[in-house]
Amino acid sequence: MKRILSVALLGLLVSPIGCNPFAPDQSVELSVSKLDAPASIASGSSFAVVLTVVLGGCLSFDRIDVARSETAANFTVWGKDASKGRKDIMCPDNIFEEPHTYQLNPPFTNPFQITVNRGRLSPLTATVQVQ
Repeated sequence: MKRILSVALLGLLVSPIGCNPFAPDQSVELSVSKLDAPASIASGSSFAVVLTVVLGGCLSFDRIDVARSETAANFTVWGKDASKGRKDIMCPDNIFEEPHTYQLNPPFTNPFQITVNRGRLSPLTATVQVQ
């Protein structure tokens, strides 16, 4: 029993300051309102994809996850919802959009398909012709 208690205390001591290991996970999949990608690229070229992410209120941007192959890229945008698991917080009504750019590097096959997951909404898609 003493060993379990010491391990638990050690875990709390080495955790980041202000981090509550018992707090709920505030991760959420964020909505993306727009996907910008080139219609075509030269073979062997890199290109940028711009995702316009919907933020505000208690939502903040965290990261973009990409599942990638030679034929496609599947994007999921993650953020934090500060109100998740809390009853004592009031979220402002300041909804805004923020562009985030992601660079894709070769190899690509023709055509190259881009999909952006948007939770309960239908995904955004684009097709890039590789010439």
